[in-house]
Amino acid sequence: MPIPSRALRTALGATLLVAVTAGILSSGQHQDPAAVAAGSPTASPSVQVDPVTGSPVGIDPTGPVAPGSSSAAPGGAATPSATATATTVATLPGRPTPAKPTGSDLDPVTVHGYGDFTGLAVTVHQTTDLVDQSVNVTWTGGQQTLPMPGTFGQNYLQLMECWGDAAAGPDRTQCQYGSYNGDNRGGAYVGTRQLNYASLVDPKETIKQAKGQTGNVYVPFHSVRGTVDSNGTSTAFDLSSTNEVPFAPTRTDGTGQAYFETETNEEAPGLGCGAVPDNLRTTPKEGRKCWLVIVPRGLTEVDGSIPLGDKLVSSPLSASNWANRLVVPLHYSPLGYACPINAADLHTYGTEMAKEAMIRWAPVLCQNTGSNFRYTKVDDNIARAKLNAGDDPGLVFVSDPTPTGQVAPGRNPVYAPIGLSGVTIAFDIESQSSGRAPTDVQERNGRRITQLNLTPRLVAKLLTQSYRYGTDYQDPDPVLAHNALDLTTDQDFLQYNPQFKALYFGSRIYDIEVPLGQSDVARRLWAWVEADPDARAFLSGKKDTWGMQVNPNYRVPKAMSLPRDDFPKSDPYCVPYPADSSGKIPKLCTLDAHPYANDMHDSARSASRGDNLSHTVWDNTVVPPAFTKGAAQAAGLRGILAVTDTPTAIRYGLDTASLLNGAGRFVAPSTASMLAGAAAMTTVKGSTAQTLAPTAKGRTVYPLTMLTYAATAPASLPRSEAEQYASLIDYAVGRGQTLGFDSGKLSLGYVPLPQKLRTQALAAAKTMVANSMKPPVKAGPTHAAPSSGGGHDSAPAPTATPARQVVTVAPTAPSSARIVRTAATPVGAAHYLLVGLLGAGAAAALAGPLLPRYLRRKRR
Repeated sequence: MPIPSRALRTALGATLLVAVTAGILSSGQHQDPAAVAAGSPTASPSVQVDPVTGSPVGIDPTGPVAPGSSSAAPGGAATPSATATATTVATLPGRPTPAKPTGSDLDPVTVHGYGDFTGLAVTVHQTTDLVDQSVNVTWTGGQQTLPMPGTFGQNYLQLMECWGDAAAGPDRTQCQYGSYNGDNRGGAYVGTRQLNYASLVDPKETIKQAKGQTGNVYVPFHSVRGTVDSNGTSTAFDLSSTNEVPFAPTRTDGTGQAYFETETNEEAPGLGCGAVPDNLRTTPKEGRKCWLVIVPRGLTEVDGSIPLGDKLVSSPLSASNWANRLVVPLHYSPLGYACPINAADLHTYGTEMAKEAMIRWAPVLCQNTGSNFRYTKVDDNIARAKLNAGDDPGLVFVSDPTPTGQVAPGRNPVYAPIGLSGVTIAFDIESQSSGRAPTDVQERNGRRITQLNLTPRLVAKLLTQSYRYGTDYQDPDPVLAHNALDLTTDQDFLQYNPQFKALYFGSRIYDIEVPLGQSDVARRLWAWVEADPDARAFLSGKKDTWGMQVNPNYRVPKAMSLPRDDFPKSDPYCVPYPADSSGKIPKLCTLDAHPYANDMHDSARSASRGDNLSHTVWDNTVVPPAFTKGAAQAAGLRGILAVTDTPTAIRYGLDTASLLNGAGRFVAPSTASMLAGAAAMTTVKGSTAQTLAPTAKGRTVYPLTMLTYAATAPASLPRSEAEQYASLIDYAVGRGQTLGFDSGKLSLGYVPLPQKLRTQALAAAKTMVANSMKPPVKAGPTHAAPSSGGGHDSAPAPTATPARQVVTVAPTAPSSARIVRTAATPVGAAHYLLVGLLGAGAAAALAGPLLPRYLRRKRR
């Protein structure tokens, strides 16, 4: 029977359509693995360093400590008190120097002074891949600050961040400086933008008072956004937001050090550092460049004279001072990153311990997988609840697993270790002393203290407002009346930190900045405190050797219960506002005088800025009137502790305390001590997750070492999501474990995972995919009875699957992890069949016009 030409053309057209469609779907989703590998992040730094201490790998910063030794570092532990742990206490130093790690991707830059400052060499130790962080700035060849460090009469440096597009550097109108007009330690106008100084005149100055003008003259601030402020203040920055360093002292040997915060467009919109243009299709390698400007100050004033009283007066922005500036370009990571418009948005949630890793990994994960992995910090309990409830558990980050008895039927969680780090008590404490201190002690004024030993009992005192300044030193509570004023006057503290005995801290150190909310971090810290017999006795109300007792509002178990997963602020005492004769200003209470940090990031950043977060300034101009933030502690006069994690402490240039471990030794977080902590972990019953017991006895164990897990409940997870989350894990434990600063690398402060944990993570990733919900498969036609509509029932349409499939990595080589975009369903030989169909369809298209003529000939 002859084939109708119309039917043949229809069939061939359908074949062509199916073939072209299938060909696009298969070929457009495939990417050569070699191409992906070629675009992978660079190798690890040529100079391998400890990600926490900054020491070269191979040099154990904790060092061996002989049993029974009393100290292994300057300022080490003294003989423990009668109530201390019976084991001999030895100190394992954490950071031998406060310098940040060095490596090939740091790109340090050194600039040299000239003229009166010949011989001065200033090094900025990181100048690329910058985010909002603290960078280490050191110098040599300077002249000692006079009369001595901390007094800032003459010979010091002034640092500021500026924007500017000129190749030679910024104009002085583009610099964020001038908010310290109330801090005149170095002279009346050295912290301002003011250019007129009574009888002192700068002969090089071009911005002058107009004829007949009586007001002050200032260097205007030109914002990157085009606004101009000319009155000495700025709408773009103020005392609470600026990163300027008006006073950086030089030591007796001509050296000095300062940590400078490199603010981005988010923190300093007037500068725009790191910003990228809107609506870019791809992410640039670098955001807007900015500059660090260092203005050295010497012995003489702008007119060459010796200042009266040996104290400089003029602003660093004055023309003669500005002429001596040293300029260093700052290169920023781009803010935000561009993912393809059709990229799948995949949300991850959970512990802040994963934050520093995820913000570095996400841009490269997007590039390699085509998925936009978004991270949101939530309380750990909320993250665990997602594993137990709802249709789709997604991927959550936790440190502690869901207790066995709380796992919902059919939702057995899978845990993949992706990060090894630690909870730390970070600090920014600068040496301070009174005028009666020995000369050698006074010469250290303003210099960072880098070693701090804390026992669980000392931390308990800080967390429970038990020092008299922790509430108010005039608090009439009879228990607190006999307590030490603050940490630095507590004999319990001084026995382990004798270097503080000759120091005096006017601002006092009486508490720790802690994050708001519930967290595993809080639970682990309290568990470490509670496990110590001395701390447990103190919390129950027992006096220590010197008669100090816990604040009654925190006494366990009467007023506070343990264990717990938050940091309570329970003292109800309020202080009448000073100098309030009207009686209309409310009393100053705990949550204003000692508020929470928003999170660990906020805690660390605030500590690095000298900001104790207190809201102690009554402001009638806001609606309604309220207490607002006071000024930060000035550089050289800082003394702040903060609960944070090790990567965030490194990010903001903070030192980390050595904590007393279960073996009776003070140990700081380092690569060696956290690897020892990981090795000492035990598996939690009913899961594959591991945790470290607070009483772990290893002599080099850091007691607050923590693993971070990526977790999900595969049985409730769609297969498409499982494959993409597995890709994240494959990357995280492969190339994502390479330490560095640029996108895709592991932030310093994490410790690269040991091979055993990487293997465990890869196995968990496979389990996620294997046990996930498979997409429905389209069935063939059925022979059911006709429906009311006269047609035939058919199987539901197949669920769309994503255009990618994870290629798992052999457990023996996680560092070579590859993420390859391929079809989500196995294609195999069908791929070649589709290619053949595409060829047949193309041939049919070419033959189409000839077919009618051919068929007409056959009918003849």
